[in-house]
Amino acid sequence: MVNMIKRAERNVPDSTAKYVYCVIPCPTERKSFGSLGFDAGEVYTLDYKDLAPVVSDVTYRDYAANEEEVVVHRNVVEQIMLEHSVIPVAFGMAFKTRKLLQIAMSAGYLAMQKAEQVVDGKVELGVKVFLPKDQAEMESARREECSSDFLQHLLAVSGDWKKLKLFSDRLVLNSAFLVDKSAIDEFSLRIGMLTEKYDMLKVQYSGPWPAYNFVDIHILGGKRRGFR
Repeated sequence: MVNMIKRAERNVPDSTAKYVYCVIPCPTERKSFGSLGFDAGEVYTLDYKDLAPVVSDVTYRDYAANEEEVVVHRNVVEQIMLEHSVIPVAFGMAFKTRKLLQIAMSAGYLAMQKAEQVVDGKVELGVKVFLPKDQAEMESARREECSSDFLQHLLAVSGDWKKLKLFSDRLVLNSAFLVDKSAIDEFSLRIGMLTEKYDMLKVQYSGPWPAYNFVDIHILGGKRRGFR
């Protein structure tokens, strides 16, 4: 098995720049996810101890956050999370060589181990609850009652949650929930029941996503390359 991995990796020059999409538990051998990456590049795993950065070979450059490339990054991660628990990595993380990527992995190894425990077998689900457009106001006590009702029912099947910014006066609730994959159906059922109960409100339910709001790890560029 080890010899097979080494033979596969000999075909990937260490000097080629690596773009990192996410980090997963290390598979038993190098794994390819197909030509999903930038410029239809192969997306595959590299190994670092018991973790595996998921990368594609790229021409090294600064990655500005334009919509088209952000979609490529997101689509790769969402495809991988169908099979694996995913530690998300910020957009735009490219390394000139595999050696530099290994240095970054070393710097963040302990933090990533902790993050792996958080995301193992779990996904992020998003819930927004809006007032209708013709009802931009709701009494503060009524808002609190509605928000608490949603949270009480959804936290019963969630491992954790994050309160997100209420960016509109119409927002009653904006939260992310960390949910075990086995509990997604139950979570969805509860969303349906709450939507029927509060049929005067608009409920936006999204996901599953990588646990972006529960893992604060970034590969840093420049001289501060590493994880935080």
